[in-house]
Amino acid sequence: MMLSYFFLVFLLVHLGIANPANYHRTRAAYFQDNDPNGNFIVALKIDENDGTVSSPVRTSTGGKGLAGLLAISQDSVVVWQDFLFTTNAGDNTLSMFWINPNDPLHPQLVGQPAPTLGQTPVSVAYSPQHRMACATNGGSQSGVACFTVSRRRGLIPRGPLLEIPRILPAAMVSTADIVFNPSSTALFVSVGSIGQQPGQLYAFAVDRFTGAVSNNPVVTSVPSLTLIFSMNFLGSDQRLIVTNPVRNATGAAVFDIQYPSLKATLETNIAVPNSMASCWVTYVPQFSRYAYIIDAAQPEITAFDPRIDQVKDVTTYPLNSTGTGGVDTRIDRQWLYLLTNDPNAPKLDVFAVQQGGPGLKMIQSFDIFSSIGVIPSWMGLGIWPSSF
Repeated sequence: MMLSYFFLVFLLVHLGIANPANYHRTRAAYFQDNDPNGNFIVALKIDENDGTVSSPVRTSTGGKGLAGLLAISQDSVVVWQDFLFTTNAGDNTLSMFWINPNDPLHPQLVGQPAPTLGQTPVSVAYSPQHRMACATNGGSQSGVACFTVSRRRGLIPRGPLLEIPRILPAAMVSTADIVFNPSSTALFVSVGSIGQQPGQLYAFAVDRFTGAVSNNPVVTSVPSLTLIFSMNFLGSDQRLIVTNPVRNATGAAVFDIQYPSLKATLETNIAVPNSMASCWVTYVPQFSRYAYIIDAAQPEITAFDPRIDQVKDVTTYPLNSTGTGGVDTRIDRQWLYLLTNDPNAPKLDVFAVQQGGPGLKMIQSFDIFSSIGVIPSWMGLGIWPSSF
């Protein structure tokens, strides 16, 4: 009997039926509450079948948030493989968590939050090739700090702060987003300005073998985009989409990145219809062929087709307060998740991505305050398992 049992187990594993990767796993969404008295990650269960969210759980980041730092950057929460990274803008640190696949609603803090060597960290990027996380600071001491990622020890500093000169006044955060290109051979940071000054893209070369980040960035000034904000690569190292949350201006643009020079050339200006504050953009080609651009000042989501460089659809959704919209977004399988910035009734909205088409259909509006109580802020959005 025992022999037969082991033979059955062997057969099931061999056929893939008993492979743990084939088991049903709880999915999860994460954002941070940015509380100055103690920052927390809020985890929500994602239903495997219909994509809806429920069962929020709060976990301390070990750091502090910064009051009023709402909607300041994309990628303040990043999930990659079984790691979660989040910025703590109030005490200038970065936290790292390990996500237990059997219990993703309770991410486990690894080590202690690491100082980001500057002020007001707003965004983080992770390279699985180099097992390296890099955070950008946007405050009075702005620049990039990188860390080796250790499952046992947490975040281990990799060199000094890579400084980025400020353009904006001291009261404003200057850097916005930070991303690796898909091959992890370069690291990009968006830098905003005001008035007639151009926005800037900083590109740092990354050694393919050692992961060393160059301290001599290539800087591209973009006169037509003054407030370069969020960034996403469009499936390759060569094409980068950015947003520009300036009213009545170009809402977004696509850049062509040349290698090894890292020179960025403006390829396409995207005329987002009625753009007021086009802040966020998400693109996951294995789930949708469209990039979705989020407006922070009105409830509109614009679908952009990067294959033909055309806007194909605009989805509107209900919000209680005027002048509000979305603050961060992710795509997971056939659903798009969107945090909204209504100060009186923030939501995590869930939209079904229409198969084969650009349109979105709202299927849930999860009320944050009624589920976990009033929190000072809500920002960043990550999904586990990650789609990167």
